[in-house]
Amino acid sequence: MRVRALEALPGRVLAPLLLAVFALVGAGLNYLLQAEAFHELVATEQQVRLTEILNSEQTRLEVQIGLGNVLEVSRQVASLGLRSGITHALLVHRDGRVTAAMSRTQVGWPLTEAIAAEPPAIRAGLLEIATYDPKGIRTLLPPGDECLLAQVAVYPDHKLIVRADLEPALSARMSLGRAELLRETFLILLFAALLAILLHVLWFRRTAQLTAAVRAIGTGRLDARTGLSGRDELAQIGIAVDRMAADVEARQAKLQRLSALIDRSPVVAIEWRNEPGWPISFVSESVSQWGYTVEELLADGARYADLIHPDDLPQLEANVTRRAVEGPDDYLYEYRLRDARGNWVWLEARTWLTRDAIGAISMFHGVLVDVTTRKLAENALREQADLLRLFYDLPFIGMAITSPTTQRWLTANDRLCEILGYPRDELVQKTWLELTHADDAAADLAQFERVMRGEIDGYRMDKRFLRKDGAVVFTMLDVRAVRSDDGAVDYLVATVQDVTERKRGELALQLHKERLERAEAHAKLGSWEIDLQTEQVWWSAQMYVLLGADPALDSPGVATFMRFIHSEDRERLLEVYDRLLAGRLSDVEPFRSNAEHGPLRWFRATMYIESDEHGQPRRAYGTLLDVTALKDGEEALRALNATLEARVVQRTQQLEDANRELASFSYAVSHDLKGPLRGIDGYSQILQEDYRDRLDDEGRQLLANIRRGVAQMHELIEDLLAYSRLERRPLDSAVVAVPGLVHEVLDGFAHDIATTGADIRVDLPALELSLDRKGLALVLRNLIGNALKFSAAASPPQIEIGARVEGGRARLWVRDNGIGFDMKYHDRIFEIFQRLHRAEHYPGTGVGLALVRKAIQRMGGTVRAESEPGRGATFFVEFPR
Repeated sequence: MRVRALEALPGRVLAPLLLAVFALVGAGLNYLLQAEAFHELVATEQQVRLTEILNSEQTRLEVQIGLGNVLEVSRQVASLGLRSGITHALLVHRDGRVTAAMSRTQVGWPLTEAIAAEPPAIRAGLLEIATYDPKGIRTLLPPGDECLLAQVAVYPDHKLIVRADLEPALSARMSLGRAELLRETFLILLFAALLAILLHVLWFRRTAQLTAAVRAIGTGRLDARTGLSGRDELAQIGIAVDRMAADVEARQAKLQRLSALIDRSPVVAIEWRNEPGWPISFVSESVSQWGYTVEELLADGARYADLIHPDDLPQLEANVTRRAVEGPDDYLYEYRLRDARGNWVWLEARTWLTRDAIGAISMFHGVLVDVTTRKLAENALREQADLLRLFYDLPFIGMAITSPTTQRWLTANDRLCEILGYPRDELVQKTWLELTHADDAAADLAQFERVMRGEIDGYRMDKRFLRKDGAVVFTMLDVRAVRSDDGAVDYLVATVQDVTERKRGELALQLHKERLERAEAHAKLGSWEIDLQTEQVWWSAQMYVLLGADPALDSPGVATFMRFIHSEDRERLLEVYDRLLAGRLSDVEPFRSNAEHGPLRWFRATMYIESDEHGQPRRAYGTLLDVTALKDGEEALRALNATLEARVVQRTQQLEDANRELASFSYAVSHDLKGPLRGIDGYSQILQEDYRDRLDDEGRQLLANIRRGVAQMHELIEDLLAYSRLERRPLDSAVVAVPGLVHEVLDGFAHDIATTGADIRVDLPALELSLDRKGLALVLRNLIGNALKFSAAASPPQIEIGARVEGGRARLWVRDNGIGFDMKYHDRIFEIFQRLHRAEHYPGTGVGLALVRKAIQRMGGTVRAESEPGRGATFFVEFPR
């Protein structure tokens, strides 16, 4: 009902109304989408703002905690409530107790009890963000609560948890969106009103004019016109309607002229109903040529079927029955009709059908042409056509009649002209001997002479002709002589079949066979085939060579094959053959030849089964490969493996002894060296603390040098032990997500990065590697640590971490803009205890890059560096994927 109500509205009202409705709905949907976008935008803005606040507060809190200023820490945490949107701030100790908060009542309590009074949504969000590990700044948008939660680690054992309410910022954004929606709604309604006015002026007034003209044309006034002009769609419709009216008017006049012309022409137009006897419902005046009047054919009792020849009527009825089902509804047919004098007239009838609503034939329409004269002429030419039909009924075979005296072609069909490349008028000017290949001319001429002498009546041969373009055509020629009563040859009838493609295929097949035999001989591979129904066997030539059989004496067969197989392997192969006859395939282990027929050989066989259209096994086929060299190689390899295994056992024992010695050395270093070192460190510390005032400046300096040397010695021993333990530590291979590990390592350097102000750029694809996670973390820590250390003097320090996969290998790199080094020291920097700079300038023991190289080598990778003095350095690490 609502759709009909809309249809009742005029277009000048409906179009602006629908446009306004659709635009308002679109504006409303856009507002809903913008509301979701506002939520995401506010969350992103507040996340950036909260991250900046926590970055600032983290540093300030770490300074105050380091100074032990508890009151300042509490004041600083409480002051976070002055920042817009922040509703909660809690400084939580590692043991889970709140040490500072915006509310004093929460201080000193465990976190769960301190926030017990909060609403469930706020309490759940604070507990969830508190469970994250304190690495860097973490943010969380909890479901069901319009807020943003954040956590930051505060050195050394605190974390700061903050909750910011998003509702005020979101309300401001939504208010702007509603104002924009009201503006858009007003503009849409204004635009709809202007459009209604414009449509009335430019469109609907002219539409009424077009409607009136179409209504007049529909009532039969074909001279009516719309009178519209212009280039818009309505004008084009009006012009098309005017053109249609003019065309219909012209067609009507033409039909009137055609009707008069048909009445005066030999063509008879007729219609009959699809009822018993086919009563006639219309016939043109031109039927008078057969002695009938229109009135007597339209009178009651006149039936069209009564005028049709009795021999033609059944075929005509069968044709109508078939076309009623299959179509087409427009066809041409010939039959005989009785004229008023009783004579039979041949008609060519163009007939088309009219069907009712259910598809049944209701009316026949026909145009009848008298073709009696043509039929008589066709009968007169039938005998001559029978003679020529031979040349045209076989379109795939060339045919010709040749003279026995001049050897010229008297006539030829189109196919022969196509085969030889000559038009018929040129071909009949040549003899068949002229177009015969020189190598076949003598044989053809000899057979021709035998026909002429009466020895044979015809012959057949393979013969090559020369085409007009010079190409050679391979043909099958059949010649037959037509003789007179006295036995003389009147003419020769020749058939020529083009077999060029077949000949080329045979030559190609022969070439392919020769190539296959050469390939099998080169590969020492034979092929075979068995008909599973008749058990008939076929072998390739190489099968005889492999078995040592004689093709002249040994016919292909299972018994013959088994005779050339080692006696110990025959029973196994016979079982395989029985399964093959049953249509089942099985694996065939290598087997041996019979040494009585030649040198002992090892063979490997392949088998396949082909089934017929019913799924029954039809034939089996496969190959026989000489694998003697492979078996000899396996034996040699087995002996070599035994020798290698003995060597491996010996070297493994030596390696275990070396590892035990290394473990003893590591223990000695850690126990025997670190013990005295701890004593030196302890006594020097006592001397520094208790006797510092009794020493002069030089003595205090010497004591400081002693303690610095002890610290360096301790660090050197620890790095040496780490280097020795790295070799003995088992590899724990697993799938490692490289981007996540890189960010985890960077979190460990967060303080150094913040202190130096380094610019860290990470460009990593979603790369996963299967290797030792601890080993890769060790490599990344040392490379990133070196980059931070040697670029600390740059302004600012810039470090790039990237990766790329190419050529089946994964490459990672760490690039800095530090002091760099000379490439002539490239290999030296990866050696243990090797340094290029003084320790007081760049602290370290010279073990870091040695650990990097050792860890990468154990994981199957490589490491290299590229650098120039003063232009930074890039370290490349590559692993196979």
